[in-house]
Amino acid sequence: MATPTLDDDGRIVTLDLHGLSVDEAVDLTYSTLRLAEDRGRNRLKVIHGSSTTTQGAQRRTIKRALHDLLDQGDLASHASSVLRSRDTLTLVLDLTASSDPSRITLRDVW
Repeated sequence: MATPTLDDDGRIVTLDLHGLSVDEAVDLTYSTLRLAEDRGRNRLKVIHGSSTTTQGAQRRTIKRALHDLLDQGDLASHASSVLRSRDTLTLVLDLTASSDPSRITLRDVW
């Protein structure tokens, strides 16, 4: 079974949400987003995977939950732009904090 991962190169934080429930993924995305902003990162790349449910299915997926939050303006309010692709979201963050070189780890946001 897949487990979530987080990589921080000092500019871009990449968060892979595979292996999480929808609620865990949403919570971890928000926690990572806040810390990435606080540490002055310019992008948060969230790998949510490509949903394998059929159109119209009622099953809630990480991808659908994150896209719904974007459409409602909840996630997008933290970003100057959002790039959507089949299995990732990339949030270009507003840089208001000075850069903190301390690497962000999964332990920091979990």
